[in-house]
Amino acid sequence: MLEKERLKELYSYQILDTDPELELDEITQLASLICGLPIALIGLVDKDRQWFKSTFGIAVSEIPRKEAFCHRLISEDLELLEIENTHADERFKNDPVVAAALHIQFYAGVPLKSPAGHVLGTLCVMDTQPNKLSEDQKKGLLLLAKKATDFLNTRRTLRDQKMHIDLSASRLKQIMDNVPGVVFQIRIASNLDFSFDFLSKGIEDVHPDIEQQCVVENPIKFIDYIHPEDKKEFLQTVEKAANTLSSYKFTFRIVWPNGQTKWFKLRASPKKIDNEIILWFGTLLDVSGIMEYESILEQITFDISHVIRNPLTNLQGLSTVLKNEDKLSECDLRNYAEMISIVIEELDIFTRKLDQFYQLKIADHQARI
Repeated sequence: MLEKERLKELYSYQILDTDPELELDEITQLASLICGLPIALIGLVDKDRQWFKSTFGIAVSEIPRKEAFCHRLISEDLELLEIENTHADERFKNDPVVAAALHIQFYAGVPLKSPAGHVLGTLCVMDTQPNKLSEDQKKGLLLLAKKATDFLNTRRTLRDQKMHIDLSASRLKQIMDNVPGVVFQIRIASNLDFSFDFLSKGIEDVHPDIEQQCVVENPIKFIDYIHPEDKKEFLQTVEKAANTLSSYKFTFRIVWPNGQTKWFKLRASPKKIDNEIILWFGTLLDVSGIMEYESILEQITFDISHVIRNPLTNLQGLSTVLKNEDKLSECDLRNYAEMISIVIEELDIFTRKLDQFYQLKIADHQARI
């Protein structure tokens, strides 16, 4: 069970069979110099092998685990294992490890322990003849082992953080690509050159011919889709907002191949990062429906103002006549009543048509959602 947990933690570092790294290569070189020995290794103990992340003084990538001295450091709780003469030491002279490594006669190793206390591997020094480390050399080897362990732990932490950041960025991109409209971050230089840091997939809904990657690679191409009557004002307002670092709002048209005109509202907030570059964070939304209903409201206002004016004028005239009449015959009253009924009928017909028109627009809007 302990070995299973040890291997699980070792694998969590995702370091086995990776390329050499300068920081660990410098540690093995220092271990060799401090101990005055020709060989230094940083090895990680896998299930059936010891794999060497860093080597100095010997060309070897891995050896079978049963042929490694490090098994003593895993099975026994040792701070440092030193074998002055592997061929003469009663503990090891009959060990298969010694038989497999006849040219190695001196070994000193320090375990590399994880925060959970599992031995991941070793920092070791070797010699082809019997030897012995001084107390200072042992202390130096222990310090270097701690440095190696710290590097491994920091490496894992940074890798985990990067994975978390990459995952978060991927999730955020998925969200941004599925929100209505377009979300973007764009850099605008002083000469009005554009470059997108981020552009959501919604840009492809702006016009059938627009492809997200094409706009990212050539942002100025987007301006070609803006209605010719809006393009000049668009560029002028962008330049003004860039110079004043003010929030930007602009509504413009884009004509689709089928002749349909779409209205879009661009909103962006600037942030100057240096004298030449301004970052803009913004959104682009299809406001065609809003513009359509604004037009409808304008028409309704016009109709109320002009169409209803005539019957209201008639009512006002009748009111004036009735006020000025001293005596009204029954025939007069019937005639005036008939006139009032006609005006009321005109108003009723108009309000019914207005309500029908409004209901049709609501149904059309709901069908497009």
